[in-house]
Amino acid sequence: MTSNREMMKLTKEERKTISKMFWRNQYLMFCTSYTKQQGITYGWLMAPFLQKVYGKDTDAFYKAMGRHLDFFNTAPAMNGFISALNLSMEEENKILNDKGEDFDTTSISALKTSLMGPLAGIGDAIYLSVLRVIATGVALGLSQQGNILGPILFLLIVNVPNMLIRWYTTVIGYKAGGQFISEAMKSGTFAAITRGSAVLGLIMTGAMTAQFVTFKTTYTAELANTTFVLQNVFDSIMPGLLPLSITMLCFAYLKKYNRPVRALVFMFLISIILTLLKIAG
Repeated sequence: MTSNREMMKLTKEERKTISKMFWRNQYLMFCTSYTKQQGITYGWLMAPFLQKVYGKDTDAFYKAMGRHLDFFNTAPAMNGFISALNLSMEEENKILNDKGEDFDTTSISALKTSLMGPLAGIGDAIYLSVLRVIATGVALGLSQQGNILGPILFLLIVNVPNMLIRWYTTVIGYKAGGQFISEAMKSGTFAAITRGSAVLGLIMTGAMTAQFVTFKTTYTAELANTTFVLQNVFDSIMPGLLPLSITMLCFAYLKKYNRPVRALVFMFLISIILTLLKIAG
């Protein structure tokens, strides 16, 4: 079997191809639509590579373009793997056709369609639930202290892994071919990565909620020659109960209605009212 190190080695021509695909992948979200999502841009992404494989203005080229202009939607940072794998399969199709052998071209579209969902889940878990949350947690702490490293570290934590993942997934997709993805799906690798990333993201979200969401009631009252402090009651039930409750209410509202601006305005108005009533502030 070929070792991982040997698989990652690139010839000069392969490096040139992968580098061009890597940069064209940055534009995946440039043109989206309700009917095809990223499909138009995906076709644009593949066009120069398909021309190189099949020749410009050939019937085989237009058939291949038709395969890659269908509906497509995945996490942009993970698309390098899919597009590189598709190109590898198109090259294999051309080689077999030149030998007079048949290649099931429907497998190219089928593989692309089957991959976009799992990779979207992995990409969203890594980028939205892990990298952004970690970067925001680090940046907020430093930025609150007026440290310039806050925004700098945010950009580095988000973008350095992002670019590395984009590059190496493209390399793996191009070099591995169809066998890699078949083995990964059977072994449950995708499911394990998605679940692990989601769990880590939830842990980080919980930590950020406890650290950065603050809300305490200031309501007090004199009862039977003692001072009743409402906040102490909440703290005795569970420290951080009010910030957690606010977070969960916002989560439930956004999940049902997905109207963040209304949620912000509502919280702003409630804050003013509770401050005027001397319940919080």
